[in-house]
Amino acid sequence: MVSLMKTTTMKNVTITMPAELDAEAAAQARRLGISKSELIRRGLAAVLPTEDTEPSDDPWRDMVGFGGKGLSVEPGEIDAVVYGA
Repeated sequence: MVSLMKTTTMKNVTITMPAELDAEAAAQARRLGISKSELIRRGLAAVLPTEDTEPSDDPWRDMVGFGGKGLSVEPGEIDAVVYGA
């Protein structure tokens, strides 16, 4: 994870997001006792490559962690997509 403690200069950035996502972010930040800005910084740091990140030759590894909240896959569903079974 990117170390944000070493950063001395901060830049203001304006982003656009759905109201529901903003509300969820605000609620999560309150639960964690941090600002919404810190929550967003942590989220970006979690998905951005770091200097020690090596490119993967495994496309499955690159997809780890992707998928929406509540995503569910039934047994055999992946095989049907991947292998046409």
